Amino acid sequence: MAKRPGWVNWAVGLGLLLFGPGLVQMARLAWEQRRLDRQLAQLQSRQDALRLEAQRLRTDPAYMEGLIRTTFKYAQPGEYVIPLDGDPASKSH
Repeated sequence: MAKRPGWVNWAVGLGLLLFGPGLVQMARLAWEQRRLDRQLAQLQSRQDALRLEAQRLRTDPAYMEGLIRTTFKYAQPGEYVIPLDGDPASKSH
């Protein structure tokens, strides 16, 4: 096996000393950028869903009525509300 000249060892050592921490920092920042990009995509998706919901609440009376009826168990006069999604364990005996 051939022995490397001493200056090559010094050059490699100097390169690692100067650029090693920078490469580690670059890798860390690249990972952080990917994480933030994923988070941004999730937030944009959520924002789109909320925009659609707000639009439906402003323009679709049937949607709003359905939401009120299911959320608050609201009924108009003469109607009965029969809850079907109740938790049996929460009923008092």
